[in-house]
Amino acid sequence: MLRSLDRLDLADLVVRRMDLDRVARGLDVEAVLDRLDLTDLVVRRVDLDRVARGLDVEAVLDRLDLTDLVVRRVDLDQVARSLDVQAVGDGLDLDALAARLDLIGLAEQVIVGIDLPQLIRDSTGSVASEGIAGVRLQGMEADQAVGHLVDRLLRRRPRRPQPLPELNGRVPAADDGAVLDGRAAP
Repeated sequence: MLRSLDRLDLADLVVRRMDLDRVARGLDVEAVLDRLDLTDLVVRRVDLDRVARGLDVEAVLDRLDLTDLVVRRVDLDQVARSLDVQAVGDGLDLDALAARLDLIGLAEQVIVGIDLPQLIRDSTGSVASEGIAGVRLQGMEADQAVGHLVDRLLRRRPRRPQPLPELNGRVPAADDGAVLDGRAAP
C-alpha cells in the first residue's frame, strides 16, 4: 500500500478533489503569521537590492505626504539651531520666508509683552517733570534777577544771595511753602 501512495500525486489529487477556498476560509491566518519569522524569511529569501532596483521611487514619493511626515517626525527647532545661515542663504529664499511672517502680529505681541504704552507714559512723564522742574528753576532765577535789579534801582542794601532751594534733588512746588528772599516760591 505504501508503494501505491508513492505513485499517487497527492497534490494534484487535493487540488482536483477539494474545495481549497473553503479550506482557506477556515484557516487562522493570524496564527500562521505569528508562527513565521517574517524578518528572517525576507532577509534569507528576498534579494532586496533587486526589489529596490525595481521600485518606482517617484511613485512611492508621490504617495507619501512628506510635509506631514516632516512635521511629525523632524525636530524643526533642532534643524533651525544647526543651520549655517550662509549655506541656507544660498539655497533658501529667506525673503519669501520673511514675507510669509505675520510681522504686525509679532510686533503686537512684543508691544503687549513689554507694555510699550506704559513704558512711553513713564518715559515721557519723567521727561515732562524734568522739563517742568527746569522751567520752575528758570522762573525762580528770573525772579531773583528782577529782585536784584529792583534793589539796585531803589538803592537798597544788597542782600546776601541765597541758593535756590532743593528738596531731595527737586525744585519745590509752589505749595511746598518754600521761601525765597523772604517771599513764597512761585
